[in-house]
Amino acid sequence: MPPLVQAVHDKVKNFVRNSEQFKRVCESTFDALDYRSAGRVSVDDAASAVEALFRELQSACSDYGIVLEPLTSDDVRKIFRECDYDSNAVLDKTEFTDFYSAVVTYAAMRAAAGFGRSYGLGMLAGIAGVFVAKSALRRLPVVGAVASPLLGLLPTIIVGPALGIAAVYGLSQNDLFAIRHKLFPPKQPPMRR
Repeated sequence: MPPLVQAVHDKVKNFVRNSEQFKRVCESTFDALDYRSAGRVSVDDAASAVEALFRELQSACSDYGIVLEPLTSDDVRKIFRECDYDSNAVLDKTEFTDFYSAVVTYAAMRAAAGFGRSYGLGMLAGIAGVFVAKSALRRLPVVGAVASPLLGLLPTIIVGPALGIAAVYGLSQNDLFAIRHKLFPPKQPPMRR
């Protein structure tokens, strides 16, 4: 498992084990799905909760250019079976909490992999782009002699990834200058009393 994905996995596992907020969300989701107050949830009800969760997560991830692929119905059924400890084809509240924890962990790992894929490629492309641009400028007869000392001050290994990340984010927002708006939001006029 790549280090980024492993780190996300460990953080999310810790969160779902120890977070009171997560436990409250699981309980309220379970209660909403258990509309008959039978104390159990079917695979179809659990799958609908997963779909709703992934819609929310995809919306949040898309703001950062991360594509989050939803779980397939086979993935949901597999996780459901793993958490249905008594094999009765329904989940009680404890089993549902474990199910939801597994789904959230799976979603976080997919988001981390998507992030690494998108931004990692952007960083590599940025390094290559800066290297090619610097090489091309140095080859120009007059400009190269003047620009070469200045280009030496531009560290490819730092500027390239930054430009790559900015480009990936800008492309995901359909605005190549979106990173500028994110980093430097427009100033609000002073409030008048």
